[in-house]
Amino acid sequence: MPRLRSLVLGGLLLHAASPSLAAPAEEPISVTADSGRFEQDAGTGLYRGDVELLQGERKMLAEEMRLFTRNGELVRVEASGNPVRLSEGNSLSAHANNLVYDIKARSLVLTGDAFIEHQGNTFEGAKVEYSLDSKRVDASSEGDQRVRLVIPAENQVPGNQQKQNDEADASGSESGSP
Repeated sequence: MPRLRSLVLGGLLLHAASPSLAAPAEEPISVTADSGRFEQDAGTGLYRGDVELLQGERKMLAEEMRLFTRNGELVRVEASGNPVRLSEGNSLSAHANNLVYDIKARSLVLTGDAFIEHQGNTFEGAKVEYSLDSKRVDASSEGDQRVRLVIPAENQVPGNQQKQNDEADASGSESGSP
């Protein structure tokens, strides 16, 4: 029997979210979890048990998630789980034991068996940092875990990546129409 989830109203304070991965800033944020606590004066929220954060096409799943706000605006998300999962439509998919999303810097830091896939290219390592604006990936190893990059054959054909980007943009705009 699936666990009953409770809607956590901390999302009400987060409606004025700053720039997101690809979702418009005006998209509301919805957080559900088995339990949650938001301290308005401190600007922090702690949510536990099958936590799900949704905003536009962004979906983040974790066992525990901490949200940090400043002046009612979401500035940072820290999530942990086994693993934490993040997706943004069909263009971005990531998972790791821990994930930190810095809204202002527009960056993701994944640690602990970190994996990120962006437009077919995959990056793995003990730690993977990803800039949402520049699309720069920095990966580092730890112990026996080495950094790994996989570029699919279709992404190696000149002009094919632009075609895929155009197709993704077209399908994204079609899905948004009534």
